[in-house]
Amino acid sequence: MFFNLFEERIPANRCVLCARPEADALCAHCRRELERCCALSGPLCRCALPAPGLQPGELCGRCLRQPPGFRAGYCDWAYRFPLDRLINAYKHQGQLPVERALETLATGAPLPWPEADLLCPLPAHWRRRWVRGFDQAERLAAALARHWRRPLVPLLRRRRATPPQQGHGRAWRVRSLRHAFQALPASRGRRVLLVDDVITTGASLRAASHALYEAGAEEVRVWALARTLEGSHR
Repeated sequence: MFFNLFEERIPANRCVLCARPEADALCAHCRRELERCCALSGPLCRCALPAPGLQPGELCGRCLRQPPGFRAGYCDWAYRFPLDRLINAYKHQGQLPVERALETLATGAPLPWPEADLLCPLPAHWRRRWVRGFDQAERLAAALARHWRRPLVPLLRRRRATPPQQGHGRAWRVRSLRHAFQALPASRGRRVLLVDDVITTGASLRAASHALYEAGAEEVRVWALARTLEGSHR
């Protein structure tokens, strides 16, 4: 049985999912359960959604109608139970011990784009960072930068606060995020791997990619820890 992440604090030296004594944040049993329930397999479209039978370079039907602004999307995990509980406990409940488990999942695969010059986190607005006490994408990107030996360069700034995106459809998200990001001049000529924790509709990453390309980035690709699957947007 999984530990109740929303009603209790995670004790030290325990598995963050089942609370068994464990030094590595995730016990072997829960790691296997995560892989069974949440690991993505098979080809991914540019939008990072699974697309069985898709050939390299091909797009799914949705992306054929409106291609993402970024060149490729990489993701190894589906945003569903129990991984969604871990991510929400970390972001919204301040359960910082969960960070070690998420970093373990994030760094379990090699750098998907060896040509990347740098990693850039998708920034939270300063008000949201102040409320949470940290920026989860920034911390995740820092762990990946250390593991993949790529510089971490915060090329993006939030021009304005945007309403919480959760619970809204893609069209609303696109409108609310228009001109929300500004990229620094240092973006020019750089191959940027943009890092976020969860892709829902991809609207934030599209807007951020657009800002990077406007500033002269050579190429932008995105990496996320987890991907919300179609039909499960919240």
